[in-house]
Amino acid sequence: MYYFNLLSLDVVFGAMAGMLFFSDLLEVKISEPVYILLGMAVWSIYTWDHLMDAQSALGKPQSPRHQFHQKYFRVLLPLVFSCILVGILLFFSLGEMEFIQTHGILLGTFTVVWMGFLKIAGTKLSWLKEISTALIYVLGVSLAPFASLDMELVDNFSYLFIFIYFLAALVNLLILSYLDAEVDQKDGFGSVLVLIPKTGLKNLILLLGMTGIGILLVLGVILPSFYHVHSVILGLIIGYHLILFFSKNQTKDQVRKKSEALFLLPFLLLLF
Repeated sequence: MYYFNLLSLDVVFGAMAGMLFFSDLLEVKISEPVYILLGMAVWSIYTWDHLMDAQSALGKPQSPRHQFHQKYFRVLLPLVFSCILVGILLFFSLGEMEFIQTHGILLGTFTVVWMGFLKIAGTKLSWLKEISTALIYVLGVSLAPFASLDMELVDNFSYLFIFIYFLAALVNLLILSYLDAEVDQKDGFGSVLVLIPKTGLKNLILLLGMTGIGILLVLGVILPSFYHVHSVILGLIIGYHLILFFSKNQTKDQVRKKSEALFLLPFLLLLF
C-alpha cells in the first residue's frame, strides 16, 4: 500500500471509480478501454507533476512522495513518456474512443497548457492549482459518460452532481495542502496558502464540505430514489473527509491515504 500511494495508483483507480459513478448516474455503458486510457492519462499527469516538483525542490525534498520521485526520476520519466505515447496511439486507433476524441483533445490540450502556465508562473499563482486540478479531474472522469449522450437528454440535476464531485475533489486537495503546508514551504512550493492563512483554509474546507453535504440533503428530498445511492456515496466521501480532517487521532499520513481511498467508494455501485 505504501508504494501504491507513492505511485498515485490510488488516484488512478479513484478516477476510474469516478467515471463509473457518472456512467451509472447517466445509465450509459463505457467500454473497458476507455477506463484503461483514463487511468493511463491520470497516472501520467500526476507522476509528471510529482517528477517536476521533485526536480524543482529547494535541496532534498521533504515529503516521502517527492523523495521517491527524485530518487527514481530516471526510471519514472521514461515510463511516463512511454505511457503517454502508448496512450496517444490507442486513443487515435481504437474505435471505442471516437466519441470522445474531439473533447479529449480539447481537455488534454488545456490541461498541458494550464499545467505549463502554472509552472512558469511559480508561487504567485499557485493558489489556482487546487481549484484547477479539481476541475480538470472532475471534467476528466465525467467526460466519457456525458459525451455518450445527447446533451438534450441529460437531466439538469446531473450537472449538480458534477459540481458536488468537484467540491469533494477540491476539499481533498485543500486538506492535503493544509497538511503539507510546512513541507511545501521548505521545498519552495506554493499552494492556496499564499492567498489565505491556515486558519482561513481550515474554515474554507469546512464551508465547502458542509455546502456539498447540504446540497446532497436537499437532493435526497427532491430527487427520485434512483439518485439516492449516488447522493449517499458523495455524502460519505465528503463527510468522511471532514471527519478525518478534524480528527485528533489521525496522523497526516493516515489522513492522506484514507482520504485518497475514499474516492474508491463509487465502486460500490458494482454491487447494485
